[in-house]
Amino acid sequence: MKSIAAVYENYGKASEVVNPTEIDVPSPKRAEVTIKLLRASINPSDLGMVGGSYGRLRQLPAVAGREGVGEIVAAGEDVPDFAKPGVRVRIPEENGVWAQYQNCPAENLVVVPPDLPLDMCAMSFINPPTAHCILNLFADLHEGDWVIQNGAGSALGYFMIQMCKARGIRTVNMLRNAEAKRPELEGMGADIVVDESAFDAKKIKEVTGGRLLLGLNQIGGESVSNMIKAMGDSATVVTVGGMVGTPVRFPTRFLIFNDLRLRGFWWDKWCKTHKREDAQQVFSQIFDLVRKGLLRAPVDSVFPISQIKAALSRAEESGRRGKVLISF
Repeated sequence: MKSIAAVYENYGKASEVVNPTEIDVPSPKRAEVTIKLLRASINPSDLGMVGGSYGRLRQLPAVAGREGVGEIVAAGEDVPDFAKPGVRVRIPEENGVWAQYQNCPAENLVVVPPDLPLDMCAMSFINPPTAHCILNLFADLHEGDWVIQNGAGSALGYFMIQMCKARGIRTVNMLRNAEAKRPELEGMGADIVVDESAFDAKKIKEVTGGRLLLGLNQIGGESVSNMIKAMGDSATVVTVGGMVGTPVRFPTRFLIFNDLRLRGFWWDKWCKTHKREDAQQVFSQIFDLVRKGLLRAPVDSVFPISQIKAALSRAEESGRRGKVLISF
């Protein structure tokens, strides 16, 4: 079987080094299935992996992509009962996701419920689990408590707002050009939307009444320092990214006198240090939120795999109005 895949032979800017390439896909072996990829998402970590700056890299040449949903189209011998043609599954990311067809071991596949919107399925395996784990692992939050985040206009920011809203937790959302995205964020359940340039830590601390207990840092730089100054005692700031590339200067006095905790989280590492059943439980909770209409994210554009360079160029642009997806 012939398949079109997004292949890169060198590290570099994704829109320049990733090319649509025809590859051969043999019949599935024992305990394998052949999966047709239906929809995939482009994440910042994809760009970092192709660029050579991510925490783990693939051996070159490599197929790009980390997140997508597909359909089983063929099965080898001795596969589990669920591994039947027509079943939707998460594409394992180990060998790269952006390929029209690929063979995968059947045993560890995650089944995706067929009643969920395809676009949301394609976005359910990196950002929603990250938001879920941060909310559950780093603070004992209760209804009425507050969470603060920078980069609130990102997909992860959207998911954090909605998960907090579902639990009765209030959010402070920092971002650039806040007025442009205010209606959308408030429509998702954001309580406070503030431009980074106008952030007033003293005012935020007064409004949140010392119950601002968890922070999500996606950006780095000065916004983290401002975030820290607004937080309550014994609060925790969790870093998952550093998009501006500027060093973070943590105010020492807040570490000492307010017992502030600085942590980090990487979903990839969490998966490696936990059982498959643990990850499956997280995904099941994500699917349930999607099914109830409590979790959604805007889609900026959808490109066919033949236009992968255009898709990556769009994903590299700032000012997008949602996630860039790839259609197969």
